[in-house]
Amino acid sequence: MLRFWRKRQVQIDPEMLRAEQLNAGLALAMEWGENWLKPIQPRLRLRYPQLAQAELDEFNRLCQEAMKFGHDTVYQLAMTAGNHTHIRDFEPLFKARYPWADNKNITHLFSQGMYYAWKDGGLS
Repeated sequence: MLRFWRKRQVQIDPEMLRAEQLNAGLALAMEWGENWLKPIQPRLRLRYPQLAQAELDEFNRLCQEAMKFGHDTVYQLAMTAGNHTHIRDFEPLFKARYPWADNKNITHLFSQGMYYAWKDGGLS
């Protein structure tokens, strides 16, 4: 009878968990303000305390790399297509390299990349 009341342990798909952790890390990497371009390990550890330092370091490397690739790709698209650049042009390029990225992060990366293109590239 007590077994019925015990919490059931839910099996978590390791690939889904990794994608969730990477998306959380990418969101942290893209934060504006005082955390802009700062390592994500301390902030990611707060959310996932079970991660080892080596895992946190790898997440930081991957998320910073993904962010840079995203910004660079959007910037290149914008320099070619100008204001006609659309997220539908960016998304397949980004997903081909980072299939774990969710729509929220892809939209955020696109927005940030376009901001840099407008600011630095003089798009009108």
